[in-house]
Amino acid sequence: MPTDLRARTTATMPSNRRLKATGLIALLTLLVIIYVTTGAKNTQNSAFYTRTVEAMHNRQSAASHDAVLADEKARADRVAKVQKEHEGAMESKAPSAGEKEGQKPILVQEAEKSAQGGKKVEEGSGGKGVAGRKMVPTDGRVVINEKGDEGLDGVAKVGNTGPRESEVAKGADDEEAEEAAKVEEEMNAILKKGPVIVFSKSYCPFSMKAKHILLDLYTITPPPYVVELDQHELGPGLQAALLKSTGRRTVPNVLINGKSIGGGDDIQELHETGKLAETVQAMGGKRVMGVKPNPKPPSEKRSARFRS
Repeated sequence: MPTDLRARTTATMPSNRRLKATGLIALLTLLVIIYVTTGAKNTQNSAFYTRTVEAMHNRQSAASHDAVLADEKARADRVAKVQKEHEGAMESKAPSAGEKEGQKPILVQEAEKSAQGGKKVEEGSGGKGVAGRKMVPTDGRVVINEKGDEGLDGVAKVGNTGPRESEVAKGADDEEAEEAAKVEEEMNAILKKGPVIVFSKSYCPFSMKAKHILLDLYTITPPPYVVELDQHELGPGLQAALLKSTGRRTVPNVLINGKSIGGGDDIQELHETGKLAETVQAMGGKRVMGVKPNPKPPSEKRSARFRS
């Protein structure tokens, strides 16, 4: 072989040292890949890795549980605060004229079943009856506990002695329970309309008399809110709720802050004795911003808010 050809061949062929270095690098690379692959699998199956992952999961679960507990506690605190404010407001109302002993405001959370219609007010010293339906002591304190006999059509009139209705069977079904819930919700909504509520019937002359005195002969701020039971979808249910809570089934039934001061004759009696404005203001408290008699009967009746 010529010398120049041998030199060129020797120059193009890699040296043994280079081949060894390349092989060593390839072997190390392969070993590193094998180590990393098997190491990751062993790490995921190791006790340390498992405990770490479990601890992180438990911490997240505890944080979520604490958040739920904090939310429930805040909700319970809000409910307790509202209940406390309501109880404080009710306790701050001192007994005043027109309230009868044992009578409670209508908050229709089922008016106490112990309230019984048909009870008569026992005649006290110095007291007198009005139209045979209530007692008005002459010492200035008005006590109302009119008869709420079942079987009446709800309109106070002389000689109304209709047959007693059959007692409602116990164990009301789902439909009756649903209607009772609707009545409770509607009664609460009505009581929020204003401090003075007049439960009336459009055809009742006693109701007309009470509305005339309260709406035309006096300026009450805010004006009385009138509910015509004969035109209301839940009229019978509302009338039954009034019987349980106030002892009155007949109309009109005038409520001030949820307490009854009587019907048409009662309002007329207070008006004629000059005690109506004082009674409304005393029982209404801060919710009644003003009560004053009109100097002259208006030529036209003032517009009033009616609900039917």
